Amino acid sequence: MDGLVFGLCALFGIAGTVLSAREAWRQRDRNEYRIARFARAAAFGVCTVGVILAVPPVEDLVESATGMNNAAKLGAHFCAVLWCGSLQLMLVDWSYNHEVLRASVFARIAFAVCVLAAMLPLFIATTDESVEFTTEYATAPGVTVYLMVYLAYVAITCGEIAFLCSGMALSARQTGHAWTAKGLGMSAFAAVLGVAYAASKGSYLVTHYLGHPWSLDAEEIISPALAGLAVVALITGLTLAMVGRRRASREVLASQAI
Repeated sequence: MDGLVFGLCALFGIAGTVLSAREAWRQRDRNEYRIARFARAAAFGVCTVGVILAVPPVEDLVESATGMNNAAKLGAHFCAVLWCGSLQLMLVDWSYNHEVLRASVFARIAFAVCVLAAMLPLFIATTDESVEFTTEYATAPGVTVYLMVYLAYVAITCGEIAFLCSGMALSARQTGHAWTAKGLGMSAFAAVLGVAYAASKGSYLVTHYLGHPWSLDAEEIISPALAGLAVVALITGLTLAMVGRRRASREVLASQAI
């Protein structure tokens, strides 16, 4: 299941990274939304690395090459944090005015750094050859705390992404930018799926701690499916929004030339 889902996500991630990097490079001389363009390309890039690390054969290869158990999982989780953080920076640049932009960007960078700084010592203190950082090993307290820190960050950031994308989608629809509205609407739905992914894994960890866990087999199917759908839908939606913005810019230039 994981190999199929994350392999498909990797294909979407590579395509999205190429398109976003090309767009960022093409508009590198424009000061408007500079942070957003490069944050989107960075987000797609780290997401692609993260989902590749989550593919089981790649995970085994990384652990064999590094000699460190759970190395690929740590890398995938760090990439997920950077992916969510980069998307926040992109949306903040799109949504906030210049008076508060710098403070908003620094606040989200600081939040991501604090989460990564909390995850790393938990990982070091817990990891060994008998433990994997999955819900299957929720009996290990260090694994549960580590995953809850990671999942809480994903839920919070995806919640903000859903809120910002839905607001911008409504605004784009009202101004007649159909492509942009559809792309941002899909991105908002994808972010909701990201919250659902965090809720799925987190609820298993909480119910396990309380002594009444729901089916682990079901969780191991539902959570990867939600994560995969979220990644594919978010990359697709933001790419549509990028195309929509480009079309809108061309229409403005064409109207000015008439």
